[in-house]
Amino acid sequence: MKLSTRSRYGLRAMVFIARNAGRVISSEMIAEHEDISKRYLDRMLNRLRKAGLLTSVKGQSGGYVLSRPAHEIRTDEIIEALEGSLCLVPCVDDPSQCDKSGACRTRKVWSRIASAVEESLHGISLRALAGLEDDGAC
Repeated sequence: MKLSTRSRYGLRAMVFIARNAGRVISSEMIAEHEDISKRYLDRMLNRLRKAGLLTSVKGQSGGYVLSRPAHEIRTDEIIEALEGSLCLVPCVDDPSQCDKSGACRTRKVWSRIASAVEESLHGISLRALAGLEDDGAC
């Protein structure tokens, strides 16, 4: 499995926002600190906002804040907001994607891998990822 830059950069942006809790963080600030194209970053931040993970603040001093405390935001939520399903093959989420899904012996493997990845990512909070707590998750 290979995650796109969207997930890697999106996680970095969320960590930056979490580490600056209590402040409204502009996309310019994140882009500069994380060395990410502002245009690309804005698309990711919009996806995270639509997923309910960020709240946007309008105005001259506008930007983003977490929509929930960092300990309530799970890594799997962030990646799914940016990538969609974490399944390696489409038939795991939607068996109608493959004529052989009902009899396919390998589908079980893909399903187990998807479950393990989701479970692992679900076990890591944004707070832990940002290094704001030591819960042994990373």
